[in-house]
Amino acid sequence: MKKILKILTVFLIVVSGIFCDVKAQTTGSSDYLSLKSGVFIKVMVLEEFSTLTSDIEDTVKFINTQDMYIYETNVVPEGTIFYGEIEDLLEPVSGRDGALKINIYKMITPDKKVYKIKGHIYSENENYIGGKKTANMYYHKVPHYSSKLKPMLQAAPLNVYEMGQHTVVKPGAELFVILEEDVILK
Repeated sequence: MKKILKILTVFLIVVSGIFCDVKAQTTGSSDYLSLKSGVFIKVMVLEEFSTLTSDIEDTVKFINTQDMYIYETNVVPEGTIFYGEIEDLLEPVSGRDGALKINIYKMITPDKKVYKIKGHIYSENENYIGGKKTANMYYHKVPHYSSKLKPMLQAAPLNVYEMGQHTVVKPGAELFVILEEDVILK
């Protein structure tokens, strides 16, 4: 019986921790909400930027495409503008396309509330937009032997890659902002 109570207690603690990750908090007479670090916010690009035309520390703007709620409270309304700057810029080289890394530092809601935030544009490529590997430029023929068939020629790539292209992010592209620190919303 004691073992079942211990297991049930641990289960309830774990479940309550999962559901209380984004929660309403109160201090004294003022109520506030907080967005926890690691939250994804879907945004859309407002202005075109690329590795060809942009420089490090250039400002880029994004807009929130849908309301984000905590319980019944709309904490990030549709139309919220996110401001970021280009932190790192990788020019295209042989074997890799150009890439950009963008930090997000501010958001302004439609009712003109300004929040300082710390986040970045999420990407599977270590948060760089672009940077894809390019195709091989040359192949050479190598014989492939099989015990039952005649020898065949197989194309084997050489370690010479095509020149990379500049990465261009067009207006209307949908990206994700991921928060690196908690944001307190008033």
